[in-house]
Amino acid sequence: PEKNKQNPLGFPCAMKLFLVRHGETAWTAVQRYQGLTDIPLNRRGREQAKAVARALKKERPARLYVSALKRAKETAELIGRRLGLKPVIEPRLNEIDFGKWEGAYYRRLPRLAGKQFDLWEKGALKKPPGGESIVSLNKRVGRFLNDIIKRHSKETIIVVSHGGPIKMLLFRLLNSRCSIWSLRVDPASISLVEGNPRLFQIVCINRTDHL
Repeated sequence: PEKNKQNPLGFPCAMKLFLVRHGETAWTAVQRYQGLTDIPLNRRGREQAKAVARALKKERPARLYVSALKRAKETAELIGRRLGLKPVIEPRLNEIDFGKWEGAYYRRLPRLAGKQFDLWEKGALKKPPGGESIVSLNKRVGRFLNDIIKRHSKETIIVVSHGGPIKMLLFRLLNSRCSIWSLRVDPASISLVEGNPRLFQIVCINRTDHL
């Protein structure tokens, strides 16, 4: 994009931050909690990483940060190879440690963990048994975010991480300065929210790749 290009609100574009979750692994394919368990990408995951690289090449990013876990590093290496960037390993981007819940299947854990899982889902349980707390995740991700905002205030950056840290980055960015103007909705764009009265999730915002 042109350096002086403006967004619909009229101010110049500055930092662009692309948040990329690692590609598929044997555990994500069957919906198992993997946390700090160091699972590599599977074949589909490697193809997904290559597709991300093709999509982001035109953005000309200045830096590529990645978690220290194998599945994220493999994803970043495939992206960096195409974009001419060497991934910078950043442990603060590691997935949350699920402790005794590591390896559990998503659909089975609520029954196996019982009341503990209900409390965790409601935010009343500080951390999974033997795992890392949401407070800890928030602090380390927050420190990383503050650092890159200072270093790359007018550059395009790619961050390859995991579901937990990416959600926390988005939460911090929205929660700190949230208003109706924090969300961009372009003409003919598609946004998707899905769920039920217990929990709704934002699946995508302002998708325009169909145009």
